[in-house]
Amino acid sequence: MKNTVMADTLFFNGAIHTFDADDNVTEAIAIKGGVIIAVGTNSEINCFSGEDTRRIDLQKKMLMPGIIDSHLHAIWGGKQLLSFSLEYQSLTVEETLNKIQSHLDRDALKGEGDWLTVRAWLRCGMIPAGADITRAALDSLNTRRPVVLFSNDCHTLVANSRALTLLEIDETSPEPADGKYYRSEDGLLNGIIDDAPAMRAYDSITSLNQEQSVHLADVIQRALNAQGVTTVMDARVYTEHLDYFNELKQQNRLHIRFMGAKEVTPTDALTPADADAVIGSIAELAEKYNTRWSPTPDVGLCNVKFFIDGVLQPPMMTGSLRESYLENKGTEQIPDWQPSGRYGDLYFKPDILNALFISCAKADLHPHTHTMTDGAIEMVLNAIEEMRSVCPDSDIRPTLAHNEYVGSDQYPRYKALNATVLLAFQWAGVTPELMQEEQNILGTHRFQNLETAGKFIDRGIRVAFGSDWPIDPLNEWYDFQVGVTRQAHLGNEIYTPRLETDRNLTVKEVLRAATIDAAYVTHKEQYIGSLEKGKFADLIVLDQNVFDVDPHSIKDTRVMLTMVGGEIVYTPEIE
Repeated sequence: MKNTVMADTLFFNGAIHTFDADDNVTEAIAIKGGVIIAVGTNSEINCFSGEDTRRIDLQKKMLMPGIIDSHLHAIWGGKQLLSFSLEYQSLTVEETLNKIQSHLDRDALKGEGDWLTVRAWLRCGMIPAGADITRAALDSLNTRRPVVLFSNDCHTLVANSRALTLLEIDETSPEPADGKYYRSEDGLLNGIIDDAPAMRAYDSITSLNQEQSVHLADVIQRALNAQGVTTVMDARVYTEHLDYFNELKQQNRLHIRFMGAKEVTPTDALTPADADAVIGSIAELAEKYNTRWSPTPDVGLCNVKFFIDGVLQPPMMTGSLRESYLENKGTEQIPDWQPSGRYGDLYFKPDILNALFISCAKADLHPHTHTMTDGAIEMVLNAIEEMRSVCPDSDIRPTLAHNEYVGSDQYPRYKALNATVLLAFQWAGVTPELMQEEQNILGTHRFQNLETAGKFIDRGIRVAFGSDWPIDPLNEWYDFQVGVTRQAHLGNEIYTPRLETDRNLTVKEVLRAATIDAAYVTHKEQYIGSLEKGKFADLIVLDQNVFDVDPHSIKDTRVMLTMVGGEIVYTPEIE
């Protein structure tokens, strides 16, 4: 019987990687009304071509599902694109101050009330190692403007005196429950703020009018579409952030699927009895945005974010360890690394976190946690176990993001509890200096479980990808390359030594983590993540087949076309 359904768009003559359950690779795909109606060989799909069908000859190019970046900070990233940036450079204090002063001098038309937010400051890369910038250093700048530095990992903010005043942080401010205000030897605030209060301080600095917020959302989606990203999960959103993208939707200008996670802080729930009310308020917000999905891009909220600990790397070392960080009790020439008695920070109490997870399950919301190291991981795995026990039939998908150091005994628990691991693959590419620092503070035995994506996959644990942008520059294909090589690119084809704590991932493993397995995190795998009949037509075309190139060339991949819901939203010509 002759086919009577004609496609709107038909791609043919390609290397189409579907990332379905069988990882089928085929030649052609037909799309109608933003939905895939057929996938197969050229001859099988040609019958869907009609008089009005747009036919696109792939000329053997690779086509795959759109990238789903299931953990990033899109609003921070967009603001960084529009801010003064230090570009992740390793700098001395003097070099940092000189760059900031030069920018202030060029920005002379700004008044005393105009904030300067300095982004992509590489605190852990300060020269020499261990150097830091304080309030006093920023006060030495020739300006009366409030100035803050926001670190690349978004866990440290440094403010000058004017900024501290405007942020209403002074000597009487109580110590935050989920971070720290640092002080100098004289007991006065030195302007350094760590972890969640640093994030809240940065978020409070500026408010946007409708025109500015829509412009920001558009800048974000264009940057992501150019990378081949079709869906994101912003791992820490405010209501207004959802509204930025919702306004784009109302203007018929939204061309990325924008999902968010609403944060719960330790002070939101002071006792287990507070959990239902806290999560209930998020559930009410989710109902506002979570409409029935269609091929047309939308805005949604289905995850709840918890910052459980801080950061592993010096100088912070606020990531929570079950065994103490090590410190050098010898000399630089003859080091003697011994337990320091410092374990990092846990920002939640176990009984409260357990109650919050159970409330999430009852509200059909998925916990999404910042868990950097094994102490935080242990707390979250315990909370998941309690949640599974109380709500055994709920399809709740807890995700542990980062997992930079995991204990050997913890891998089986991830699998048994059906917990998803969320990894930024580029974190396996570290400089020799940072590699040595991390080995020093962990010790040789623990160091062997640093950045271990392959060890998770080999145990049958689902691994999803999230770039964590702007903690690192937005470059998805570089991130994928590091997942395959475990080496950072330093420029001019110079690479760091390979991080030998795990095996390399395959290209298929990396890309499945960024497609169908990332779709699972957002509970949308029935719509997106693979190219199958009935799913939305979210796809990208690449200039090279990343399965066929030297792994060190994956970073050079360019996206030739990005399609969301059957609509072409990016080509190099319309960038």
